[in-house]
Amino acid sequence: MAPVTTEHRKAPRRKVESIERVGNWGSVKYHHLLECGHTEIRARASRAPKLGCAWCLRTEAKATEMAALAIPYREPLDYDERLGQNEIQVARLQGSLAKALGVPTEAVDLVVTEKGGDLTVESAVVYLSPRDIDRMTRVV
Repeated sequence: MAPVTTEHRKAPRRKVESIERVGNWGSVKYHHLLECGHTEIRARASRAPKLGCAWCLRTEAKATEMAALAIPYREPLDYDERLGQNEIQVARLQGSLAKALGVPTEAVDLVVTEKGGDLTVESAVVYLSPRDIDRMTRVV
């Protein structure tokens, strides 16, 4: 016989639909079928119209645990579209850097790595022609 625990005391009360006697003489158990569909097994048949359903309490607790573990649904990302947008941003950065330095876009080379589907600029290499060096170092 399962002792009545605090779990049974906190359990939601459910109407008893039927009681079935199971077992041989000396080891009889009474299966109380509750309105929720769960079965409470007791050593004696209960006269109460409602019993606490420990299984309902357990399933509610597990449902909250499972809800906490569930990953929220996100729209699937189109990898090609995302990569295309990242490449456009890298090209804009390359153009901005070239404009700021006053060199052609082809003279700027960005070192880009992919991390988790996103492109990250690690460094930049700028080729300066002798004319560009002279222009940048000229004292006015």
